[in-house]
Amino acid sequence: MGTLAVTNSFSAGTTIVAADMNTNFDDIESFVNTTPGVVQIDIVNAKGDIVAATAADAVSRLAVGTDTHALVADSGEATGLKWAVPTDSTKMPLAGGTFTGAVAAGTDGSGVDVTFHSATAGDNMLWDASDEKLVITGTDGQNALEVADGDVEITDQLTVSGGLVAPLQINAQTGTTYTFVLADAGKMVTSSNGSAQTLTVPPNSSVAYATGTQIIVQAIGSGTATLAEGSGVTINSKDSNKDIDGQYAAATLIKTATDAWSLIGALA
Repeated sequence: MGTLAVTNSFSAGTTIVAADMNTNFDDIESFVNTTPGVVQIDIVNAKGDIVAATAADAVSRLAVGTDTHALVADSGEATGLKWAVPTDSTKMPLAGGTFTGAVAAGTDGSGVDVTFHSATAGDNMLWDASDEKLVITGTDGQNALEVADGDVEITDQLTVSGGLVAPLQINAQTGTTYTFVLADAGKMVTSSNGSAQTLTVPPNSSVAYATGTQIIVQAIGSGTATLAEGSGVTINSKDSNKDIDGQYAAATLIKTATDAWSLIGALA
């Protein structure tokens, strides 16, 4: 930035001539208008205007941008700057938007509570960082958590303090032969046929049931229903009985090891 210099100087007691004073005013005006580093206030004319360099020792006005737009660098603009819609997909706009990257709340070992509110006052889902648990507060009589598809796996304990409603699913079989499938885990398989029926437990290499899996088998038809062992499978039962003991009798298969099952119930 330059240094202001005027043509005329005056000492105390000197009579000042108007022409000399006007010359000094002209010097000041010229300095303000032409000297790099001195910006006139009338270069901006609206709240939010920005003064930006267009080249060395040259400035220009960048008009205020649109609400919610961000100032970004753009070499194609005269000032090298412009107002634009934010494009950082890792940040959620306050008025809504879509995350396309990873989202973290807090840091490892120093979490924060996160609350998702519903349209009903008092109903919400809270991740409580200090208690290390997810708390869902819903409306009595309505589902607060639904899994529309896919499985739910709990590797630790499940404690239910209220009522547990879990309707038993039924796989109704009417043929004379059937081999259990993975989806039969926890279900009741019914066998209904006037002729003898054979229901086979497949080896773990074919269907990898979890140890502890239970399958209820009920004979509905008049024909005898027999539990059979697939390749390498052992079914342990009292007196090695593997026939269901008559129409409407039932027994339960329980997987106890990789290819070992216990069969308990009404057997013959």
